[in-house]
Amino acid sequence: MSFALGPVRFEADGLVVRRNRRRERWIAYSELTHCARSRWGYAMATTRDVTLLRRSLFASEEEILKVDRELRARIADLPGGRSQLEGMAEVEALSVRSGKNGAVYAFIGLCLVAQLLQLRDPALVHAGSLVPSLVAQGELWRVLIANFLHDTLIFPTHILLNMICVLSFGLLVERALGKTRTALIMGISALGAMWAVMVAGYAEVIGASGVAAGLVGSTLCLELNVSRLLPVWSRIPRRVFVIALLGQGLVDLFVPFVAGAAHLGGFAFGYVATRSLIAGGHIRPGPGGLTRGLAGMIYLALVASLALMSPLVLRDPVALEEHGIRVLQMPDPRVGYDNEAAWRMLTESEPTETGLDVALVLALRAARYSDWRDPNVLDTLAEALFASGDIGGSLEVIDQAIFLSHGYRYFVQQRQRFSGQRDPDDRPDPPEEGWFRRMPDSLDEPVPGQPLIEPAEPGESAWI
Repeated sequence: MSFALGPVRFEADGLVVRRNRRRERWIAYSELTHCARSRWGYAMATTRDVTLLRRSLFASEEEILKVDRELRARIADLPGGRSQLEGMAEVEALSVRSGKNGAVYAFIGLCLVAQLLQLRDPALVHAGSLVPSLVAQGELWRVLIANFLHDTLIFPTHILLNMICVLSFGLLVERALGKTRTALIMGISALGAMWAVMVAGYAEVIGASGVAAGLVGSTLCLELNVSRLLPVWSRIPRRVFVIALLGQGLVDLFVPFVAGAAHLGGFAFGYVATRSLIAGGHIRPGPGGLTRGLAGMIYLALVASLALMSPLVLRDPVALEEHGIRVLQMPDPRVGYDNEAAWRMLTESEPTETGLDVALVLALRAARYSDWRDPNVLDTLAEALFASGDIGGSLEVIDQAIFLSHGYRYFVQQRQRFSGQRDPDDRPDPPEEGWFRRMPDSLDEPVPGQPLIEPAEPGESAWI
């Protein structure tokens, strides 16, 4: 007997779902793995896909309830229908067992805290971003810390996009696997993303997109391997999933500043980690001892990373000196990184005699690699010469910075310090952001030797 209730028409072996006038879909009763009501409407899941029916398609809440009752009655009449309903009840219990999504919310909370700290202290990026050559020299904390940092120049776009993705897919994963296994998957994804970045040879990377990609890979693994065990609210329609993956792939290929290798690495490691947790096509009620142990190691590694990075963030002179030496040993020296390391050693701590020498060498290298055209880099060099006692050298270098900046007041005030016209401890406030874009309009042609690139801000890397 065939009859309709709202957008659903019940037939002998299955039902026909009508979501609009042109689109209909037939679903066999025997294929259903879970169905559920919510304030948004009604949803049905099979091993291959999900069908979502909006609340507006039904005349009333009572009609939704009638559809659910009729559907379950039809399933009960099938051979093996009772077993099918018992399986659906187990899936429903899984969705209740998921807990409060502690792993996902904790990760998002740490990212937000890190962003607030970055806004207060830009040095956090310098200390925690993934720089493969510095990791190779022992700054291992960067492998994990970099996943929690985000670009502040495009705040809040960078962190907002990553957190939306982490939340959207993380909730799906944690709803199915629980917080311990989800935390382990995120940790493995973070490590996998940064490993891929180092293999790809990226110079510097920050962001949680590798973790987000790992959660996407985990969601795909669950969908392809244990979809029959997932609550309908833990599923994504496969067409939507495929379109989203293709869209992200295009972004990775054609947007130059996106770390595509991190996405690929995180996705692959997240998929493999999840596959190892559902061996045999089953989801255990809780994590095993090995899983708990590995997740605990991830937590301990994060705590250790924070402890190892702290002296650098707190401007400990010895930590800054050791970091400066490691920067000097980088096989791929960069102006912004040299300049920032030297500036922080000189102005944000009390450097030792060795620290002064390291800062001076860093500043000299930055000046040479910038062709002596960046006023802010020259200012750092002048500061290093002044701190080392070479007053004449500091005046000569700061005069070049004044010339290149068309007499910008900050550099003039710096000269007054070096020449004794101003208290040596009375360092002027650094130039406001973008000062170099506001050169005097009276100059029709660039002054010879004028910077051809945007100068590095004092105390900041040029790329930040």
